[in-house]
Amino acid sequence: MLARAALTEYRQECLSYLARFCYTARVCFGACRNFWFASLGVPVRIAVLIPCFNEEAAVDAVVRSFLAALPEATIYVYDNNSTDRTPEAAAAAGAVVRRETRRGKGHVIQRMFADVDADVYVLVDGDDTYDAASAPAMIERLCAEQLDLVNGARVAASQSAYRPVHRFGNVLLSGLVRCIFGGTITDMMTGFKVFSRRFVKTFPGPASGFEIDTVLVVHALALEMPVAEVQAPYRERPAGSASKLRTVRDGFRVLWTIFRLMTEEHPVYFFGTLTILSAAASLYFAYPVAMDYMETGRFVQLPSALLAGGLMGLSVLFFAFGLILDLVFLSRREGKRLQYLSLSPPPSQ
Repeated sequence: MLARAALTEYRQECLSYLARFCYTARVCFGACRNFWFASLGVPVRIAVLIPCFNEEAAVDAVVRSFLAALPEATIYVYDNNSTDRTPEAAAAAGAVVRRETRRGKGHVIQRMFADVDADVYVLVDGDDTYDAASAPAMIERLCAEQLDLVNGARVAASQSAYRPVHRFGNVLLSGLVRCIFGGTITDMMTGFKVFSRRFVKTFPGPASGFEIDTVLVVHALALEMPVAEVQAPYRERPAGSASKLRTVRDGFRVLWTIFRLMTEEHPVYFFGTLTILSAAASLYFAYPVAMDYMETGRFVQLPSALLAGGLMGLSVLFFAFGLILDLVFLSRREGKRLQYLSLSPPPSQ
């Protein structure tokens, strides 16, 4: 036992030294890189990422508005098997058009993050509901404060642009994420976000659909990245553009994703709750058995006694599972954090 404890302490000390070394190297490299960029006048590489599925009616306006707001940026439109002329319209407007065949917004974002190399990434939906004029201020704040995520919280221009049921669901789900993972993000489901390179290149992306917005926010919170939220105007879709969001189905998918992420990032919460519930149920069934035994000196309700014992054993197993998985995911978080620290922060503009 002493040898195991000493080995564990030595391992933690080594990880601590390695983390400090990576942090120091990252700070030095980032400072040198930013100084070099500034001295040579090298511009910050900005990539605008636009996932699209059947957005022929809107994508032209989106590409042109972001080219006007960010003339130094490269606009990437990733077509997700559209059946209309979305790729042609995006290319005509001046975007670099690529294709992702796996259906779903999550798959498209995974592909974009893997393919595109830049210093700053602007992610925006291709439905022309977000104001491109907000992007420069969001990028400036990301670089000035060396943040990893700037979230564009939606401010609706009209009630029809942001339906009450969607607003309620967003408030509920965003509040649930804040309760479980912390942070101050109030509009988790917005489709307008700005990322640093170290966010993008450390994002595993385990999602396929609209729940990807939840995974993006939780990724930042789990690694304790510096984040901020700003208000961004939000308007109605243009005529001819239809929403792909399925309120009930996608809402349950987001809820399931939050539950899954909780079991991964905070297994003690999940298994601790199961431990308490199992122990409480065991005591509930054990109480009358214990009272009968004190009165008669024998077990009258044998099935209840067996059930109580089984539930108590189950609670012990849940407790052990929680501790073991917490140690496993702690090592996983340490590895992800070290990878994150190995990348430099956003360069100052």
